[in-house]
This record gives sequence, C-alpha cells and structure tokens, in this order.
Amino acid sequence: MEQNEQNEKEQIKNYEAAIAEGKHSMRRKQKERYVRKKRKRLKRLKSFLRFILFVLLVTGAYFFVKLPQWYLAPDTFSAPNENNIEIINNYLVPKQTIYNSLKNIKVVHVPIFMMGVKDIKRELFKIPVIKNVYIRRYGFPARIQIIIRERIPALVIKTDLNAKPVSFITTDGIWVTDKIYMPLSESGSALKILTKDVKQVKDWDVKRIDNIEKIVKAVEAYSSEKVQYIDMRDPNDVYVKIESTNIRLGVLDSLVFERIKRIYTILPQISEVDGEVKYVDLSWDKVNYFKLKQKEDEAKDKPQEPEE
Repeated sequence: MEQNEQNEKEQIKNYEAAIAEGKHSMRRKQKERYVRKKRKRLKRLKSFLRFILFVLLVTGAYFFVKLPQWYLAPDTFSAPNENNIEIINNYLVPKQTIYNSLKNIKVVHVPIFMMGVKDIKRELFKIPVIKNVYIRRYGFPARIQIIIRERIPALVIKTDLNAKPVSFITTDGIWVTDKIYMPLSESGSALKILTKDVKQVKDWDVKRIDNIEKIVKAVEAYSSEKVQYIDMRDPNDVYVKIESTNIRLGVLDSLVFERIKRIYTILPQISEVDGEVKYVDLSWDKVNYFKLKQKEDEAKDKPQEPEE
C-alpha cells in the first residue's frame, strides 16, 4: 500500500511539473510571437517612413530644379548684358561683337546645368580673332561666363606710320582685315610693317612671319635697341627703324643675317660722323656706309618719316 501511494505521489508530482513546463513554454512562445509582431510593425513603419522621405526628396528636388533661378531668361542672347553673359579676356574683340554673334541663338528651357554650349562655341569660332573659348555655367541666378582666348597679332600692316592699321597677321598665320579689330591691334608688342600694297603680304605664311621675327630679334640683339617698325614699301629695299637710326637691309635674302651682324661694329661710329645720319646702309655684302641727310633731297630719300 505504501508503495502504491508513493507511486501515485510521484505521478502527481510529474504531472504538475509537466503542466508547469507546458505553461512556461506557452508563455515563452507567446512572448516570441509578440516580439516578432513588434519587429514586423517596426519594419513596416520604417519602410513607410523611408517611402515618405523618398517622396519628399523627389518632390523637393523637382520644385528645386523648377526654380526660375536655374533657367536663363528667354532674352539672354537677344538682349544680352553683363548680368546674364559675362565675357572676360577679350582684348581685341569688342564685347558688342561677341553679343551680336550670339543674338540668333535660342534659349532652350532647361536648367542651366543641362544646357548645351555647342551652339555658342560654333558662333564664336566664326570670329577670326578667337582661338579658343571656355564656357562656364552658373545658377542662382542662371548665367554663363565666356572666357575668350584670342589669337596674338604678330605683324600689324600699315600704309603709313601714322595711319590706322589696315590688317594684321596673328602668330599662327591668320590674316585679319575686319576694321572692328584694328583699334586694339597695336596695344601689344606686335611689329609694325609699312607697305604700299596690302596684297604683297597677304600670302605670307607662318614660316615667313617667323623669318621676319628672327630678323627683328637679330637686329635688336646686335644693336641693343628696340625695333620700332620695318619699312617694306619696296620689298627689294627693306629698312628697319631702331631708336637711334634707320638701317637699310636691302633684299631679305639668305645673307641678311650676316649683314645684320655688322650692326654691332658700325653703330658706335654714328657719333663720329659729321652730319645727321639718315640711315646705315647694310644692303651690300661687304660694304658699310652712312647715308647723310641733305636738305635738297630729304623729302625724296628713303625711308620718308611721316610728319608728326
């Protein structure tokens, strides 16, 4: 009997333990389900908030891009001014000339950072003095900046020393004849060339220009004076004007540089000459002499100096 009672007690105890363990397992599973549901709700909330944030960003970006400060005014090219088109580094090309070249370009209604610049460059490259163009685009307010790189005048062509230039040749051999570029063509270090007929220098190429520049450098090196101009009104009898006197070089042949070397020894003798020297004659290969000014033929002898 006692053994049976003890077995019954153990069975009851095991049953109660099983019930307690079942309840504990149930509470744990309920808690896990609660945590999973909470995580799902939080995940959905985060997804919803990300969606809302994305919509807000897209909407904000759309309205930001649509702000009028991102767009050029419709009359930017037809009525340009410094507020919408800034031009820098132009020394030979007047601003009005650049504005006029762009007046037929139509403004495309797109944000400034999406606007193409090929049409602008194409029109500007039609101006012969312009060598390269750089275009920057800015917003708030929308505007463009045009940076000009001009060709450098190497030779300024004139028919008379005091006359206005009739044309000039750039260092890369471009011939420029339009009058609107002439006023500033003498502002730099370009060499003045006097000629009777512009056509006689119209066919000069880069090689010819380089040769003339070498002659000028040689004269300046051996005379220690700056060349003021070259008189080529007679192509077979060329004169070079330096600060102290004129130098007659004659024909610019292969021996001209040998004749130029004699300047170094002959210029110091000018102060010893009795009379006013009109020019130093180096047109002969082995003979040097001074041409003195004479009252009776001063107006006829070459080169004639223009009246001040």
